[in-house]
Amino acid sequence: MTDIEIVREAIEIHAVHYFDTIEMSGTVKAQRKDNINYISIDLNSVEWDGDIDKLHQSLAKYLRGWAQKNASNFNDYIAISLLTIEYLLPEKDSTIQNQSKPLKLFYLPSYFSRKKGDNKSYSWMMRKFLSVWHNIILRNIIIMGIPTILLIAISVCRIQTDSEFQQRLSKSYDYINVASGIIASFVLGFLINKVITIRQDKLKYTKTIRVLSNKLTYFRKICFNLARDHNFWTKSNPLYKSYEYANSIKNDITFEEYFYPNYDDDIEYAKYRSFYRDDVSHSVVSLVLQLHMMADDAFLHSGLTYTEFPPNYIYSHKEMEDIALFSDANKIWYCCSEVKVFPENFPNSYYPNEIIEDINRIYPKNKIKALSRENLKEVSLDFQYRIIPRLYNLTKAVDADLPLTIRYFMTTFSLLLGFGLIIPTLMYIFY
Repeated sequence: MTDIEIVREAIEIHAVHYFDTIEMSGTVKAQRKDNINYISIDLNSVEWDGDIDKLHQSLAKYLRGWAQKNASNFNDYIAISLLTIEYLLPEKDSTIQNQSKPLKLFYLPSYFSRKKGDNKSYSWMMRKFLSVWHNIILRNIIIMGIPTILLIAISVCRIQTDSEFQQRLSKSYDYINVASGIIASFVLGFLINKVITIRQDKLKYTKTIRVLSNKLTYFRKICFNLARDHNFWTKSNPLYKSYEYANSIKNDITFEEYFYPNYDDDIEYAKYRSFYRDDVSHSVVSLVLQLHMMADDAFLHSGLTYTEFPPNYIYSHKEMEDIALFSDANKIWYCCSEVKVFPENFPNSYYPNEIIEDINRIYPKNKIKALSRENLKEVSLDFQYRIIPRLYNLTKAVDADLPLTIRYFMTTFSLLLGFGLIIPTLMYIFY
């Protein structure tokens, strides 16, 4: 039985259980053409809800778990790693409704990629060799180790047969030491120059990071006041029930867990479903959870809410990794532009005045006197697309370690210095 036929049988068994009918037996066809693993599932004669995405998600979850357990049954799991599944649906108004979707059984490294028409298979030994060869450290050890071992073996043989070879070998050490010193001087100069350049680049970003960090602090204070505006979030507000519920769960489930539920993990999805209620506004709950993410109790106790301005608090890249989620889903903009949760113009009260003050700190050249829904939308979009991504990238550059090339040369230089100078010197002195 070929690999594609093994997969076909697994899909057919899942289809029988999914639709709970034995009539699905024989509706799954499989064919391999070039490097395409084509599988068709005939759904013309089955009664179901018609949700292709739900069916494909269920099939993908089942197949990936099944494939991991049965990987040893495939002749070449690399060749079968990607499937093209076509769902054959009834025609509608003389129009073909069939849908095709990809399904990846195994996530493979890039060196296993194949071109069209490439049907070669990898043996177990070749797969092991490729995984070792594409590891930079192991590849360099192999490249340096084989010639070294050969030279040592040849030297041992020549010493035993040629009495003058050992003298010539000792003389060659002097040339090697001279060459090592020259190479080491170049490497040392290169490393010092690169380290100084990287240090200067990081210092160059400091001023920009401080300015952007201050703006982010002002924006977080806006989120803080927006979530606590008790003149807006009152019991007369039709969305107050959703707001109250969101505040009751904000310490139990994060914005990311609520807004991006993990459908593939039964446990994580069960947690999401336990907090999801149909009788509250999903938009308001997501908004409050995001505002809590931006300015939670830790922000309240940090002193950044009521402090001298500018606060000059510098954000680390780890902090920005959490805040960067705002760039993926801007709920302030959504509640201003799409569902219109906020009023067109906020009344004059304590919290809106605090928000106005912070907006004027962010944009000192374009000061506003009243807070409107349009103001909030524009500020949130600016932080979503410009300020937060820019600060995220700058903190990543500043907090990043030395590049791999520099670390590689530093390791090489240390080995060269140790084996080329220190060890030979000690050996010469004591032996």
